[in-house]
Amino acid sequence: MKQVLKDIHLTAPTDAQLLIELIKELRPKRFSKKNAQNGVELLIALLKTEPQLAAALKEYLLRLLSDKNFKRLLTDSGILSNEGFFRETSKKISHAILPQVYAERDVTSLLNQLFYKKKDHSWVGEVPDSTWAELLQVLQFTETCYLDCDNPLLNQLLNSVLILSQRIATMGIEPELADKLPELEQFESPFLIQNRELTLYIEGFMRTGFDRTTENADYKHILVMLGQCEEYIYTIRKNKTKFGASLSLTYLLQRLTQHIDRVKTLLELVDISQDDFAFQREVIFFKKLVRAENRKNSLREHFEGNIELLAFQITEHAGKTGEHYITNSKKEWLSMFRSASAGGFIVGFLTIFKVLIYYLKLAPFGQAFLYSMNYSFGFIGIHITHSTLATKQPAMTASKIASSLDIKGASRELALNSLVQMIAQVSRSQFVAFVGNVLLAFPVAYGLSWLYQYLMGAPLAGEEKALLLLHELHPLESPALFHAGIAGVFLFLSGLISGYYDNKSIYNKIPQRIEQHWLLRKLMGQKLLSRFAAYLGDNMGSLAGNFFLGIFLGSIGTIGMFFGLPLDIRHITFSSGNFGLALASLGNQVSWQTLVTCILGIVGIGFMNFIVSFSLAIFVAIKSRKVNFKESRKLLIKLSEHFFLHPKDFFFPPKEVKEDTEEVSPPTKKVKAA
Repeated sequence: MKQVLKDIHLTAPTDAQLLIELIKELRPKRFSKKNAQNGVELLIALLKTEPQLAAALKEYLLRLLSDKNFKRLLTDSGILSNEGFFRETSKKISHAILPQVYAERDVTSLLNQLFYKKKDHSWVGEVPDSTWAELLQVLQFTETCYLDCDNPLLNQLLNSVLILSQRIATMGIEPELADKLPELEQFESPFLIQNRELTLYIEGFMRTGFDRTTENADYKHILVMLGQCEEYIYTIRKNKTKFGASLSLTYLLQRLTQHIDRVKTLLELVDISQDDFAFQREVIFFKKLVRAENRKNSLREHFEGNIELLAFQITEHAGKTGEHYITNSKKEWLSMFRSASAGGFIVGFLTIFKVLIYYLKLAPFGQAFLYSMNYSFGFIGIHITHSTLATKQPAMTASKIASSLDIKGASRELALNSLVQMIAQVSRSQFVAFVGNVLLAFPVAYGLSWLYQYLMGAPLAGEEKALLLLHELHPLESPALFHAGIAGVFLFLSGLISGYYDNKSIYNKIPQRIEQHWLLRKLMGQKLLSRFAAYLGDNMGSLAGNFFLGIFLGSIGTIGMFFGLPLDIRHITFSSGNFGLALASLGNQVSWQTLVTCILGIVGIGFMNFIVSFSLAIFVAIKSRKVNFKESRKLLIKLSEHFFLHPKDFFFPPKEVKEDTEEVSPPTKKVKAA
């Protein structure tokens, strides 16, 4: 390090090579907080003992930066471009393969040469702000060195503020925002006012260099306008259920927030009020720029930053009906049983239809298509009749559970106990749905198969097909549990699709547009059309989710065959129907050992359906909420304790306590079936 400083002192270089070498000396060989700090402290010690080296380094830095253009770095680094989500994604991939080329005088190029390693922001960030500030002071820089009115850097800084302000004004009146908040197009919109106020502020600043503290009235008014802009952004995000969400809207809100934050940061740099220590704000901004340049091509951060809001919206819409799947009382538990029994009754017929389709011996595409339509219209029928299909609930209830995971302060213990109770409620709700489905799907399929054999004189499923159906239920000799896991993935995806289409219906105002369709109005009449539009508005997500779930389940076997992969699905309700169909076809040929094995297989299939779909759904719900949850171990302990002490809570509703006749019981919320 000392040799590099001596070379700078002796040669008075005009290129950045020796500065690059100096940063290499500062960069720790093995990263740790202590190692990162040691390098900078060693440099400070050397400069203090040999002032001539400090003077040479200062002159070197001023020489390098004197002709640089800072506007691109100040206005673009760490800020999304106006190209949109997918163009930005493509650009990041392109720049990751072939690095971006900057103009010769662009200081961004110098910053990337100095901190070219992807992890440089880590050690730069670990060095305390006060240590970096001390280095600047040792070099005898003053906090106001760039704030003289004739300093080119100050002009670039103010010009950057103006550029960012104009972008904010333009984005603030974009149709995507104005459609949701029409007042933004008015003359008094804060997005427009902030630009007008900032323009006047900067013009006055350049003329007179007036009061540059946070006490300046004009400065305060600008901050108020920027705060109002942020309030509008917050309003749109807060009212997601009213406005809906899209990638383009999310991207626009992200850009707006970044621009407002950057304007505030640059205005703080112009301010000459006292910090806790000299160069505090400059050092913080420097660290942000280094991180932004290191992470500018990170697809992970790009996707996380833009998709989180959309994922939250989807899981929220998927969870809108989640509360209806959580039974609290015995009455609700029995209502869920009746709803699930009706669902099992329908699935019994779907099982028979699937076997009839199988015997049509169609081409793979035709078979996959009919299988898919059988599932899709069957699931839609279950929804329309307010019946329940087991394992559809996990994706819906996950968001409800995730909302209680953000545990803070003194309520942590209480929230954990509440969460355990909620998981128990979901478990018993799912259990009774399993029971209701299986208890009806099995006898209905068995009875229909027996009736077919009685009328036709031959079993519905031949011996080979019936034996295959039984073999597919074996938990060890067949991939039944693996296929049940695949079905769990599709059940999870159907929950997301439901949320996506509910969100799409709101965002694109589908019900209102249907009501205004001239042809539908002519065919149906306004009253019937309004009811139809309202129904779609409330049920579009569920209908779409059920339709796509049917396609997933009906076509995955054909896709697996096409690619030579062992892909298929097993669902507990259809498996119990297949079991009944096979028994009716084989009669007394089935041994008791086979019966027991198949029953165990059906139970295992149900467990895999539930655990996979629920785990994926709750993971996405938690991620979308940015939940900070560090009590998983304590939760598992409490959950285990509750299961061993009160196992019935996970399967059966609690006993209802009779209250005095004088007291009025709160109304029990009814269960709305899927």
